[in-house]
Amino acid sequence: MADTLNVQQSLKKLLDGNKRCVACKQQNPRQDARRRKEVSKGQKPFAVIVGCSDSRIPPELIFDQGLGDLFVVRLAGNIVDALALGSIEYAVEHLGSKLVIVLGHGKCGAVTAATKGPDAPGHVGAIVRAIQPAVKKVQKMPGDLVDNAIRANASLVVSKIKSSKPILAEMVSKGELEVIGAYYNIETGAVELL
Repeated sequence: MADTLNVQQSLKKLLDGNKRCVACKQQNPRQDARRRKEVSKGQKPFAVIVGCSDSRIPPELIFDQGLGDLFVVRLAGNIVDALALGSIEYAVEHLGSKLVIVLGHGKCGAVTAATKGPDAPGHVGAIVRAIQPAVKKVQKMPGDLVDNAIRANASLVVSKIKSSKPILAEMVSKGELEVIGAYYNIETGAVELL
């Protein structure tokens, strides 16, 4: 297993991997049989990625990482509920991850649906309602409503994670955990920090 990285090292590793991905110079690290055997004994992901379920947004590819490097929690619209928060708690408390990235992305279908109103059929309605605060926050801002809402949604999810008691809020207040919002440009492949 790799040594535990600090927040800055983890962030640099992610952003360097994204630069390789954008440049089409992926190294596809730690994806061989040796690594598979290594991680079968346990995991020590250096970062948690809270991302959207969108099939075009696979964190391991976007950040050019390998098996066991990332602990990924994915729900449409990169929202978090009690189950997602529990997953994040597990990764930071038991696996030692010190960095959580909330990854919003361009052309997000869940956020687009939320900009059309609070009602949607079936269980999709729960996702749309969870994103509504972001839409309301940017309703009168200049620029593209959907793109503004995507960014606002990622920021609101960051706040929700940081304030989640008792575990995550305490770790953030002690400086043991960093939670950062990010935006993935679906056309260029580049990730920018929010």
